[in-house]
Amino acid sequence: MKPYTNVTTHNLGLLLLLARVTAYVGFLLTVIAIVASMVGFLTASLVSVIPMLTLIPMAVSVLFFSGVMAAIVAFEESYRKRTEHLISDHEL
Repeated sequence: MKPYTNVTTHNLGLLLLLARVTAYVGFLLTVIAIVASMVGFLTASLVSVIPMLTLIPMAVSVLFFSGVMAAIVAFEESYRKRTEHLISDHEL
């Protein structure tokens, strides 16, 4: 499983790599949040579960930030291809 498989880039390879790594971290945080919440519900009271539920918004925000980075890479690549196409048309 490789996130953002359709996103390619010529100039922003490091940002795309960072977006993919951040997506993996977001997936891991999501799994940890779900498991911690389930364990908390089964073993303790509601008061002790509330701190565990704070992991869920953090996981969602990490996944959102990863998507924003991938979108920046995709926009840049689209702009680069369009510019190359326009330049090649003017050279004819």
